Amino acid sequence: MGRLSGKVAAITGGASGIGEATARLFAEEGAQIALADLDVDRGRTVADEIRATGARAFFVETHTEREADAIGFIRRAREELGRLDVLVNNAGMRLYQSVVDASEASWDAILGVNLKGYAFCAKAAIPEMRTSGGGSIVNVASVRAVVAGGNTVQYDTTKAAVTGLTRALAFEHAPEGIRVNAVCPGPIFTRFHERRSTAAGKPFEEFKAEFGRGTMLKRPGTPREVAACILFLASDEASYVTATCLFVDGGQSAM
Repeated sequence: MGRLSGKVAAITGGASGIGEATARLFAEEGAQIALADLDVDRGRTVADEIRATGARAFFVETHTEREADAIGFIRRAREELGRLDVLVNNAGMRLYQSVVDASEASWDAILGVNLKGYAFCAKAAIPEMRTSGGGSIVNVASVRAVVAGGNTVQYDTTKAAVTGLTRALAFEHAPEGIRVNAVCPGPIFTRFHERRSTAAGKPFEEFKAEFGRGTMLKRPGTPREVAACILFLASDEASYVTATCLFVDGGQSAM
């Protein structure tokens, strides 16, 4: 039996990157999957491919920064799959602006997706988890919660806020058997970065090597490596783990 056999998991940002890798790994471990994303074509493809392996999965186009969308996604997960045991808050956006250049609209946009969306999904998921006797929420933050980077003040700020949200939710809902943790990935190489290497006019392998150079391990991580850590936190193997921020960063945060 898989580590998530009989469990239902809702995953935001599930059409690509860490979210996609998590959905596929969860399905391998026996979970039924509800996927949310804005990329309809890719989201449907991922759900179709998971179903082709014999697991149950479906996709919902969702703007998580809209409370009604977040609530609707979680409600649909429960209606389609019968319960909710795991929420992975992964949908996010990144903006490259200094605080001097950032507009009010851009602040509203990134706070909406990277912070309010997490809170809205948790708000909807927690009552469902109560009826299941408990559950696990895993928030995808970032090494940038504690390590500053150039020209990403908005992203860094929201990811630091996610770690605060994680601890607050863990404290409030531990008596209900709901654990809340975060993963803080470092440089993770995804299809997005493959496109960036092309745009930069650099050979793929050269761009990839440079991307992970700032870590102790001198390489970028993979979405699957982050997904493995999310799986641990979501599973009963982490039954005594809550309010923790697990860094999956090749040692970058300690340098």
